[in-house]
Amino acid sequence: MSDGIAPAPHSLQALLGGLAAITGEVAQQLESTSSGVGQDLMKHGEWSRDVVVKLQDFDRMCQQLTGVSEVLRRCSDLIANCDAAPPELVESIVAEVPMRQLRHRMQDALNRPGLVRSVPEEEEDAVF
Repeated sequence: MSDGIAPAPHSLQALLGGLAAITGEVAQQLESTSSGVGQDLMKHGEWSRDVVVKLQDFDRMCQQLTGVSEVLRRCSDLIANCDAAPPELVESIVAEVPMRQLRHRMQDALNRPGLVRSVPEEEEDAVF
């Protein structure tokens, strides 16, 4: 957190801080993926208007996620001294997240505020 106040475990501040970190990482992954796609296409010389538009869409998604990340981080900082949500309520919010990998990362954020772990390769959900 930018103001130096460490969030309490299982607090709304810890949840928001964890979500900020996760969305920031997803934005970086989107940017890296779209950049890689662009580089691959340049190598193979198969550019089309549709591909350029899709890469621009990736860039907009990245910008939106970066904005959401910053808002979450600021909200976390704002509630540093007034977090009144009971831990059970915060935990129940996280328990309803359907994506296992994201739910576990959020639980980590609640248990160890400020230390959101990176996603190990073997834990990622399968993509079909």
